[in-house]
Amino acid sequence: MKKLHTLAYPRLGAQDAGFIDEFRRQHDGQHPLVRAHFTMAFGCAGIDEQAYQLHLEEVARLHGPIDFVCRYAMLGADPAHAYAYLVPDEGHSQLARLHDALYRQVLAPTLRLDIPYVPHITMGASTNRALMKSLCDELNRNGLEIRGTVDKLTMAVLENGVLTDLTSARLSG
Repeated sequence: MKKLHTLAYPRLGAQDAGFIDEFRRQHDGQHPLVRAHFTMAFGCAGIDEQAYQLHLEEVARLHGPIDFVCRYAMLGADPAHAYAYLVPDEGHSQLARLHDALYRQVLAPTLRLDIPYVPHITMGASTNRALMKSLCDELNRNGLEIRGTVDKLTMAVLENGVLTDLTSARLSG
């Protein structure tokens, strides 16, 4: 089944990008599928692709670039997996408001109200919850500080286990 997503690939300094990439390579099975990102709108099916793109472009025109700093690794979980998330202190509310803006109009019917939205970059995933908790503790013990900027939104499609970026729109508001 074809699902459309909105991702925000952060612009990072070379050292931070290298650190995240290597950590994800070791601990996140999705590392080969997609590079480090904030998921701004989760996969949805049954939405017209052109309408989705026009909505994404309109939202991008109304919002400016977002600087963020991640200083905390948080444990996340769903029924099957646990995750190590990098969560921004600075930029958190701006990223959340951008997410909220995306879930208006064409995407409004797909908003999940059963889980809160927490902006994050996934660093690790496993069925072993204790392992993910220890990775969060390790990241937090080392004085984490990842600075970056989100300056565009990317519409991507996930189909048959392959994620493909389709188009991007600069945040210019």
